[in-house]
Amino acid sequence: MTSERRQINQFLSIRQDRLFLENCDLTEIAKQFGTPLFVISESHLRSNLRRYKNAFTKYWHEGPVRIMPSLKASPLLAIRKVLSDEGCGCDIFGPGELECALRGGVNPSEISVNGSIKDREIIRRGIDIGARIVLDSPRELEMCEEEGRALNKIARVMFRIKPVLSNVGVMSDFAPDYEIRDLTQLIKYGIPTAELLPMCTRVMQLDHVEPIGIHVHIGRHSSQLEVWESLVTQTVLLTKQMSELMSGWIPSEVDFGGGFPSFPNTDPDVYVKGYSEHQIEDYAKVIVTTFRHTMATVNLDCAGITLEVEPGRGLHCDTGVHLTSVKNIKQEDGERARKWAEVDTSEVFLGVPGLSEEDPFAVMVANKTDQPNSIITDIVGLTCNAERLCNQIETPLLDCGDVLALLNTGSYIEAMAANFNALPRPGSVLVSDTVAELVKRHETIDDVLARDIIPERLK
Repeated sequence: MTSERRQINQFLSIRQDRLFLENCDLTEIAKQFGTPLFVISESHLRSNLRRYKNAFTKYWHEGPVRIMPSLKASPLLAIRKVLSDEGCGCDIFGPGELECALRGGVNPSEISVNGSIKDREIIRRGIDIGARIVLDSPRELEMCEEEGRALNKIARVMFRIKPVLSNVGVMSDFAPDYEIRDLTQLIKYGIPTAELLPMCTRVMQLDHVEPIGIHVHIGRHSSQLEVWESLVTQTVLLTKQMSELMSGWIPSEVDFGGGFPSFPNTDPDVYVKGYSEHQIEDYAKVIVTTFRHTMATVNLDCAGITLEVEPGRGLHCDTGVHLTSVKNIKQEDGERARKWAEVDTSEVFLGVPGLSEEDPFAVMVANKTDQPNSIITDIVGLTCNAERLCNQIETPLLDCGDVLALLNTGSYIEAMAANFNALPRPGSVLVSDTVAELVKRHETIDDVLARDIIPERLK
């Protein structure tokens, strides 16, 4: 045994041959709460959030900076409460996420009700509580006027626009067969410019709608700075056209996304990754300086504008680990020699495909960090799918009961978990210094079957 301490990242370390998150032994957490299990570092989350806020505040002096994490990246009420405590707004999609934001303590005036197909009910509720409605179509504009009139309230709206990145021929990291300038126009989100410009004339005729801002999210298509520079430039040029149709209107709030890479850059839903050395501060600098310069070029005043950013995966990815226990070891000898470590988690809990040649997560053996890698094995999951989670990776000699930690699972992973094979989904634990608390209980089989109804005639 060794007392040496080694840092994996600021909040993940090896101590006395065990893997620790903050000051909690992950092997002991696995024993206490059971596996499979998602574990999130509260201190790491707060640190990431403050880094985003500080980076953009450093460059943007004309007005406030507001961080607007998307709820979909980590839809846990306790996580949302931490972000609310840090003063964050929230970008939501649908009535479930709206309710989660409210229960998580988000100031309703700092909620963006987003999404491409909003029904009348969510528009009405958004207006009623004072949230911003992010318009995605002319139909939604008319519903905002109608519901605002019915409530005798003003609907605060932002236009979700689709600027064409015409001067950038970069391929998408998310869908490498497409250029970003084409893919961002093919995807449904945002108001087509052909519909946007008539909406600018129409909004000035309405009594119960107040246009307050611009919202532009292109998604995780590239970590190249030139893409972000083009996005900001084209957003301002399109905003200038809108301003001319709206008697010199200038947005008081501008949200530039949406789409920041995670800084481990290991997200399993992105096909091209690991090529960029850029940091949060680099994105802040290029976005702010490009915005300021282009606004001045088109004679639009920046004074007082609230600059918003939605970090999503960039905020959450490296704050989480997923714990799973080895349940069985298999081995084939001879010409087709191979080892398999069967674990109690699944691709359906982790949002990854089986039989992928590229390992989606870095893996550590939480209770054997002192032991050298001495075998090559597959890590395979528990469903009747192929379930090869990791292909021929090096590990210490594994035994039943060993605890594996899959790193960088803090964003989108827990939210995508499914019930294939009628499996109950894992719970989640929040770690703060030496304290580990269950913030989402493990699902039970009764939970999985609770929505099923057997008609009386079949009983």
